[in-house]
Amino acid sequence: MNLHGLTIEQKMMWERDGYLVFEDFLPQKETAYYNEKLDQAMTVFREENRKNPETGALDHVDQICGIIEHEEAFLELMENPKMMNVMRDLLGDQFVMIDNDGLIKPPKKAAHTNWHRDTGTTLFVDEKPVPFMIKVFYFLSDVSYDGGCLAFLPGSVHMSNDELPKVENQEDMPGHVRMNVKKGTAVVFHGSAYHSALNNFSEETRRSLIFNYAPSFVRTWPGYEPSEALKAKADTNLRKMLLGMTPWCSDAKAFEEEAVSQ
Repeated sequence: MNLHGLTIEQKMMWERDGYLVFEDFLPQKETAYYNEKLDQAMTVFREENRKNPETGALDHVDQICGIIEHEEAFLELMENPKMMNVMRDLLGDQFVMIDNDGLIKPPKKAAHTNWHRDTGTTLFVDEKPVPFMIKVFYFLSDVSYDGGCLAFLPGSVHMSNDELPKVENQEDMPGHVRMNVKKGTAVVFHGSAYHSALNNFSEETRRSLIFNYAPSFVRTWPGYEPSEALKAKADTNLRKMLLGMTPWCSDAKAFEEEAVSQ
């Protein structure tokens, strides 16, 4: 098995559970930098009275949809080399970014969602199973057990919709696992993994950046289409591919540049 960013053990965990946790994925200096840039973007967003698209807006959180439009740092994080190698192992060499967000979840706030799947389908490309989409959470703050964790039902990727438990209160889901993680952690999960945001009962603020990747023939989520200004600055095959500028049926050659530079 030729892997770029995962160990064999991690690949097996992914296939079993439907999610992976990478502690210390972002160095503390980078985490502090992204926190600073997120605060700056939020300030401008509020001062200019900008609005999120209805197709992406969430309740009970401070949110910027399309965060990559607001700061070059977030655009660079979209193509983080380590994460790109993880995506290659999970999606192959042809994929796009279909949505991205900056999220700040204030203390003592109800969850913005209950248990759900983002997708219910696994695709087959060249006879290999490929997720319909994969979401990446970068946590910019420590998340306590009662701090509004992202939570999963391990192994739910192998369950039919009828087999998935239904609960009224998010925390009552039997067998769930909470992502009470340290800042700098990256969490990656399959679109069909059963997951939820939990209620933030703590006095702490949860901060995160989210990037959603999918096979290259999947369309960008409405409201998240990259601007013409952003596309005009795309000067690498990788960035062009991620922004959906490369025809999906063509070889983007996104990772040949990386191979040449090594």
